[in-house]
Amino acid sequence: MSKQTKSESTQKASKTKTTIEAKKASSTPAKTTTTKTNTKSTVTKSSTKPTSTKSKTTPVKPTSKSSTKPTATNSKTTPVKPTSKPDTKPTTTTIKKVVKKKPIGKAEDDGPLEYYLKAGQISIKVKELLREKVKIGTSVLEICEAGEAKIKELGGNWAFPLNISINNIAAHYSAPPEDTLVITEGDIVKVDCGVEINGYVADTAFTVSFGKGHQDLIKASEEATKAAIDLIRPGIITDRIGTEIEDIIRSYDFRPIRELSGHQLDQNILHGPITIPNVKGTKGIKLEEGQAFAIETFATNGTGKLVKGDTRCFIFQLNPIPMGIRLESARKARKLILEKYQYFPFTIRWIANELTIPTAKIALKYLADNMQLKRYPVLSDVKDSLVSQSEHTVYLTGNSRVITTLPNQ
Repeated sequence: MSKQTKSESTQKASKTKTTIEAKKASSTPAKTTTTKTNTKSTVTKSSTKPTSTKSKTTPVKPTSKSSTKPTATNSKTTPVKPTSKPDTKPTTTTIKKVVKKKPIGKAEDDGPLEYYLKAGQISIKVKELLREKVKIGTSVLEICEAGEAKIKELGGNWAFPLNISINNIAAHYSAPPEDTLVITEGDIVKVDCGVEINGYVADTAFTVSFGKGHQDLIKASEEATKAAIDLIRPGIITDRIGTEIEDIIRSYDFRPIRELSGHQLDQNILHGPITIPNVKGTKGIKLEEGQAFAIETFATNGTGKLVKGDTRCFIFQLNPIPMGIRLESARKARKLILEKYQYFPFTIRWIANELTIPTAKIALKYLADNMQLKRYPVLSDVKDSLVSQSEHTVYLTGNSRVITTLPNQ
């Protein structure tokens, strides 16, 4: 009560003073009181509100529970995350696919014609070397090894072993290990060279004479090959080419070898299903754009037929028939062949370089006898006859063709 009496007298005395001061005075304590009361009330509220806050926090807990429940629902929506992951995965897969397609597209841009041309350019340089190497007194083994080494040096691969076929031998003579055969005066020498790039082949051959009276025989095969190249186009029938080849060879009073022919080339395929005959009267096949062929003609002053009975064989090709192989040396040889010579012919000499010569001979005979290898025996006309050979590779494009084994193509 004493506090009230003091406040009343104070108010009466200050009535005549300034109202503003009273207002200020009254406003100032009001503010302080409000702050005080606020602080007190907050204190008391905070002291009382713990209960209310507890009661409020209790609903907050459900809220937090409800907030956790959405989390649960978020966990339920977690399956959405795999959905988002697959969404991203297809994207990455598509990117990978695009990356993978680029080399394929590049390979298509580069080939097959570009690969045929690259192989052809190497074969041209190898032939230049071989023309220098093929001389009287030079061993056939030395020539084979020099030509094959040059192919590797220029960045190519062997499409088949280098063939050096002399006199009546028409094809498939590649020097065996420790071969002692040398070129002598009077010989007529066929050099057949094969280069492979990415599975695409340049197959080309020429003939060199070291005797008299061989020039017409060489011209007969060269002119026949040239005439066939001039004729070959998409849409032509193969028997027409065979007729032209035989007519030209016979015009020189020689004979074509009936059993030998040109052949289709394809990736990792040296002898495709379509042949280019060297004689007339064969069943014709229409040729198409994008096909490649080795046009290969043989002229002989012999019978024009291959002589049977020559059992010499230095060239083989894998025939991948699955079967158990008992002989250990044969297993080693077959493993080596699968790793290095899966698609193209190889020679006993190459296998002997990896294994020993006796091991290679025994292993290859065993594999060939058991149908694991195809044999390419030495092919020849009758004794004392002479054979010439000329060969180029062509690729059919549009209404024309490209000769891949000639310069400036």
